[in-house]
Amino acid sequence: MPSPVFVIDPREGTVSGPGGEVRLEPKVMQVLMVLARYSGHVVSRAELLDTVWSGAVVTEHTLSRCIYQLREQLRSIASRSGGQDYDPIETLPKRGYRLLATIEGTPAEMRISGNRLLIELRRPTVLTIGLGLFVVFVILFFAGLS
Repeated sequence: MPSPVFVIDPREGTVSGPGGEVRLEPKVMQVLMVLARYSGHVVSRAELLDTVWSGAVVTEHTLSRCIYQLREQLRSIASRSGGQDYDPIETLPKRGYRLLATIEGTPAEMRISGNRLLIELRRPTVLTIGLGLFVVFVILFFAGLS
């Protein structure tokens, strides 16, 4: 089976695939975002823990639970008939994880800075909003002169 295409929407916390859409817990979404950032490459458990939990004290069980949930959620939307034999994440013992799923269309710019995951959601800037208000003001001003 060819790899299904998944679309991540971090703002909404959702992932869409051929079989539907699921909502992920925030930390599960962050794990997916890091794996997607390095898609096709191995990401160590230590790197995931440092990036997603930013120095908070958590056990490796916490990461294992997130990976398990992510696998189950992606499998559930991998195809219309359910992709229970599809494994979107490869586990490399003693090394880490590799995302095998195809991810595209993320509406956020992701950067890794040190050990922190930075997700910049595209939102209207202050300049765009200010310009819009100015145009409305000018239209109202000239409408009042008529």
